[in-house]
This record gives sequence, C-alpha cells and structure tokens, in this order.
Amino acid sequence: MDLFLIRHGQSIGNTVSYDMADGELTELGRSQAEKVRAGMEGAGLTHIVSSPLMRAIETAQPLARTTGLPIRVWIETFEVRGKGEYRGPSEQELKRMYPEVDLEDEVEPEGWYCAGNEDEAMGHDRALRILERLRREFPGDERVALFSHSGFNRRLLCAALGLDHRSDVRFLQSNGTMYWLHFGEQGLDLRYIGDFQPLFSK
Repeated sequence: MDLFLIRHGQSIGNTVSYDMADGELTELGRSQAEKVRAGMEGAGLTHIVSSPLMRAIETAQPLARTTGLPIRVWIETFEVRGKGEYRGPSEQELKRMYPEVDLEDEVEPEGWYCAGNEDEAMGHDRALRILERLRREFPGDERVALFSHSGFNRRLLCAALGLDHRSDVRFLQSNGTMYWLHFGEQGLDLRYIGDFQPLFSK
C-alpha cells in the first residue's frame, strides 16, 4: 500500500485564538487544497479517506472531483482533542454539505460524536486502530490518500514507525503538506512532501 497522509488546508480555526473544534477552509486553505489536487495528478489513487471534520473533507474535495473517487469518511481519523466533547453533523447533514462523502461508520441520528479530553495514550491507541484498519482494508497495491490533522497524523506516523505515545519525535506539518508512506515487503519507506508541486508523470 502507498498511503499519502495529508494535513488539511488552512481553516478558520487556524486563524483564531479561541477553541474552534471545526470550521471551513479559508481562501488560503482552498488554494492549498487545489495545490494538493494538482500535485496528485497521475498518482493512480484508488481510494480517498477523510476525517469527518469539515476542513479535511473540503481539502479532499478537489481531488475527489478530479478522480471521481468518493470521500470515504472514517470517524476515528478526527483530530486529537484535549478539550471537551464535540458533536459533529449527522450523516444526512454531511451528505447535504458534501455530496462526495461516503460515510462508512455508524453515526448517531444527532451526529457523529467526539468525547474529547483525549490524552497521548488514547490518541496513540486510536492511531493504531486506524493503521490496522488501513492494512486490513488495503492489503495489496492500493494507493490511498488520507486527509486528516497534524495531531492525529503525528500519532499515525509514530504508530507506523513503531514508536509509542511517549516518543518526542516531531514531524514537519504545515497546512496542505503530505507524508508519503510505502508499505512494502522490505518494510516502510517514508517521504516528506512539503509545498505541493506535480509529483507524478502522466
């Protein structure tokens, strides 16, 4: 499997000083999403997976529209939240806002739920579950773009590298940047992709 782990573009929440659990992309964030789309042309993607948060879905949208692939929303890829609980939109609301969405996890009628108050160990356990799900659902030569968040991406990268939640390793992650993970017979190859340029020949 090739996994393209992409941090969402700049959102309104990135520009304010108070807690904003979710928010739409800014104009800069939309341009970053377009750079991701252009940079991934010719990648041969087979699947697009996203966090249920709007900023991740909106970053995935241009790529989904170009490839014709649905945005497969996995609830547990939401951002690590150290503050209180958060209730996201219902399945119907998400599909109304984002027609490209295919919500694959069960959601309560009042909306998907994040309990919040997640510590490092809890976030790491969730990343391990997502890593296992990725390996289970994409066991062959699939090429998967996963749109998520800096905190969760860090935990997923640590999990993929065999590091535990106490690790002090950090990963560069600006809005709209990517880590490219290739899971092969010889182990894991990891590449950091900064500001997107076209990456793949057509």
